[in-house]
Amino acid sequence: MALTKSRAKAIRALAQRKYREETGVFVVEGLRLVREAAAAEFEIEEALYTPEFAAEGAGRMLLDTLRGKCRRIDQITLRDMDHLTDTVTPQGILAVVRQKREQATSLLERRVLPPVLVALDAVSDPGNLGSIVRGCDWFGVDAVLLGHTSVDPYNPKVVRASMGGIFHLPVVGEVDLLPFISHARGKGYTVYVTDVTGEADVDRVRFEPRSLIVFGNEAWGVSDPVRQLADVRMSIRRFGSAESLNVAVACGVVLAALRRTGTA
Repeated sequence: MALTKSRAKAIRALAQRKYREETGVFVVEGLRLVREAAAAEFEIEEALYTPEFAAEGAGRMLLDTLRGKCRRIDQITLRDMDHLTDTVTPQGILAVVRQKREQATSLLERRVLPPVLVALDAVSDPGNLGSIVRGCDWFGVDAVLLGHTSVDPYNPKVVRASMGGIFHLPVVGEVDLLPFISHARGKGYTVYVTDVTGEADVDRVRFEPRSLIVFGNEAWGVSDPVRQLADVRMSIRRFGSAESLNVAVACGVVLAALRRTGTA
């Protein structure tokens, strides 16, 4: 089926946060990520694929799966696919997926509370957020919470950099961090923040069974109001001359320490 101009325009518009928020959907590209979306409990609105993709064994298998999940699935030309995607070498498959919009407070009202939560205070780079989600997925974090000024979790660059992590754990956007942190403390969570001047060496921290770990903006770190709510301010020892650590790297270091040292 030929791709109409109006349909192509609507899909391309999803590269912008405004339209993702208005429609509640986002775009997923490539064999691996579309397969992850299909395997997760995400609703797939539509899928588009090229004849070349359908000719491959892995492509045919995924299309068979999608036909039982999609509201609509159509074949388009390779030229049309190039027009829709922002990757250099598109793999011939694209899906429009409905977002999950869980409320942050609902995480704290579950009968069994999630033991490890990560919150991000104004992390603005899509690649960083995607890498953080990927790392949180690797280390078994139960949910990621994004403060109001953080990047949209359904930004295409975030989705790609997460390597499927966006489909494996709740990633909740637009969280008012100050009341959330206060609520979490009332539920028995210990709040940890990363801070270059923190008094606790992360390698010596014994994390509590309910841990909320906060990472800050790439340039200025965790904001003062959030820092003041922390029970523990952690630092990562520097051995070289670098001025600072990338926030995604810092997140990986802290989560590795949590899993290595365990909880109290």
